[in-house]
Amino acid sequence: MRERLVTLLLSCLAAVPATSWAAPCQSLAALSFPHVTITSVAEVGSGAFRLPEDSGVNPSQVQAFSTLPAFCRVTAVSRPSGDSEIAIEVWMPVGANWNTRFQPVGNGLWGGTVNFAGLANMLRAGYATASNDTGHKGAGASFALGHPEKLVDFGYRAFHEMTVVAKASIDAFYGSKPTLSLVDQCGGAGRGVLAEVARYPDSYDVVAAAGLDTESTRHAMGQLWVWQAAHKTAASTIPADKLPLLHDAALKSCDARDGIADGIIADPSHCKVDPAALQCKGSETANCLTAPQVEAARTIYSPVTNPRTGQKLFGSLLPGGELAWGQQTGADPFGYGTDLFRYLVMKDPAWHPRARPVDFDRDAAAADSPENQVVNVTPNLNAFIDRGGKLLFVGGWADGAIAPASNTDFYEGVVRSAGRKAENAVRLFMVPDMGHCPAAANAQNGYAVETGGILEAWHRTGTAPNSVVARRRVNGSDEREVLVCRYPQVAFYRGSGDPKSAASFECR
Repeated sequence: MRERLVTLLLSCLAAVPATSWAAPCQSLAALSFPHVTITSVAEVGSGAFRLPEDSGVNPSQVQAFSTLPAFCRVTAVSRPSGDSEIAIEVWMPVGANWNTRFQPVGNGLWGGTVNFAGLANMLRAGYATASNDTGHKGAGASFALGHPEKLVDFGYRAFHEMTVVAKASIDAFYGSKPTLSLVDQCGGAGRGVLAEVARYPDSYDVVAAAGLDTESTRHAMGQLWVWQAAHKTAASTIPADKLPLLHDAALKSCDARDGIADGIIADPSHCKVDPAALQCKGSETANCLTAPQVEAARTIYSPVTNPRTGQKLFGSLLPGGELAWGQQTGADPFGYGTDLFRYLVMKDPAWHPRARPVDFDRDAAAADSPENQVVNVTPNLNAFIDRGGKLLFVGGWADGAIAPASNTDFYEGVVRSAGRKAENAVRLFMVPDMGHCPAAANAQNGYAVETGGILEAWHRTGTAPNSVVARRRVNGSDEREVLVCRYPQVAFYRGSGDPKSAASFECR
């Protein structure tokens, strides 16, 4: 039915003499979908866009939206269930500004708002783009308490409804389908598109997903495991000014294993650090750890484990990432994991692990209950791969928000499921010293990886990359290049050459 309506609209538009190759933006008001209401259609002139009052955009960034190029804007609300209300935005460049590609943007953490900043970035780059609010308003997971349909919307349905409305709008407006439909996102936004192609393999052609959060229930366990280790007693907390002690110890143990001591651990998954070497011999000082702090660090370096069965539930934070531990070991636990347990597991808005710690046997089983599995993604992406889809995964070995194994475990699951077909369809690149997400190409600081360009080149040439180059940005300038090999290979120093040049390393 949906396809018939879109075809009818396109045939009607084709019968009307047009002054350009695109249909009038206002004609898209005739689009019709089950359970979707088109709430507005308008052509926005160059520099004329004004953010909605409830956009959630930081006031300091509002001015940037006044310079957007002209575009056709479609807004819609989808209600696939009696308890659903999904806000959708579709933005399409006017005329020759369109690069013929479709690239939507997603949402991090629990979503709760349209990603206007992401839409603006895509529009400036010439993409037709779209976003959604994941089916609820506001940060956090309180929306899920007593609302299982809204949890389904968050898990996958909002992204899919957005994709359907966007693709039909693009087809009607331009009179042709995109030459390439791709997604290049990190964290929760990447989880959204992976959930989409797992269920609807024809939706996109190529996907880049960084900082994988595909096992959200286990991700939450990992965050609470770290926090509880650092707050087992008042004496267990590791002060922020002592984290460099652990980081320096990790570098001393593992940095030179790739052939050169350059301040970067190439493969922390095979690096062992014993915090006991830092234990104070007498009274505590700034240069040593107390026995409770040593115990906390040892637990943080260890995977989340069921205390009764010994089953590994989730990976650990790794050597080399200690400087980022503070986001999980502070006075309050990381909000994502706390909210998942508060509203999906304990179902108690007042719950806090300080008063009632997580039991990693009983509570872990409750977290992984069938109704909560909707926030996770299956590694069986065979249907997407079978139709020629490409999957580019990028993770940071020094991620302090989520265990780096969230990337490697999911990748290995995809490869196991796909078998030999994965060789030309799936790649994982683990960037040494990088945190949760790659930085933007023009970022002041962080590791920039040109995921979008890599993905488009792969699609164009059919040749899967075996290595990529990350650029470490410091105060707005490229400080060094880092050769990143396809997982599980590691970059080793060749023995000569500038250690800040990727050409001085080789994959083994």
